[in-house]
Amino acid sequence: MTNQKRTKKFEFGNERFGGSYTPGDFEINFPEDMSREEFGRLFHERMLALHKKYDDNFDEEIFHHKPKKEKLKPLSIRVKPHTKEFFKNHSILSPRDVLEMYEEFNNGSEAFINSLIEEEKQLEQELIEIQEKLHNAKLFKEKLVEIEPEGEVSTDEDKLARLQNIYNNTLIKSIGNETPIEKAKQDIVKDIQIYNTLDVSFNDNEFLIITVYTNAQPIAYYFKNECSDEDISEIISHVEEYCSENEIDFRKTEKSN
Repeated sequence: MTNQKRTKKFEFGNERFGGSYTPGDFEINFPEDMSREEFGRLFHERMLALHKKYDDNFDEEIFHHKPKKEKLKPLSIRVKPHTKEFFKNHSILSPRDVLEMYEEFNNGSEAFINSLIEEEKQLEQELIEIQEKLHNAKLFKEKLVEIEPEGEVSTDEDKLARLQNIYNNTLIKSIGNETPIEKAKQDIVKDIQIYNTLDVSFNDNEFLIITVYTNAQPIAYYFKNECSDEDISEIISHVEEYCSENEIDFRKTEKSN
């Protein structure tokens, strides 16, 4: 029996990778000891020969050309010994890969920051518009309180409902004939003392509102229709005197006719 050198196959055909041919097509037998590098070089030479023979527009320089990676801008950085050791023995990324990723992130982050600045400007403008609408809405609500049907007296329930609509986060306490004058004075002064009161205002001879240093208005006192002007005047005079002694602003506004 004659000695025959063993060969191995490099198969080109494989439908799993998108081929339209059947397995076994284009099979070529090569010596078993041929490396993949040698096979690749041989294949490259055969492809070059085919192009030269059959392609009239073939450019050999383009065929051999390999695109070069764009050079990175030099960065002034110090690489510590343990970092060098990591890149050399452990990292699957090269230092160049890391620098490319950093440049892409840096360029992207700059655009991202610029977009955030632009969004901030837009939000500031929207906030100004919203604040203006809220201010106008508050003025409108306050005007509604002053409007009463001609020849008709609003009930305590109607007034309380409008008052609660304006000061929706405020606790409203009612004072009527069932509340002794002295108790009403003490209750109001006690609330002024409890809260860090900035000012007290008495509006339209109907309700008293306490404003604190955060510009919130936690308490309002409503004087019912049954209260006489004399009783209301006595209570308010006492509150005004207390505010004056304790350097708390006190304001009165009259109901417009």
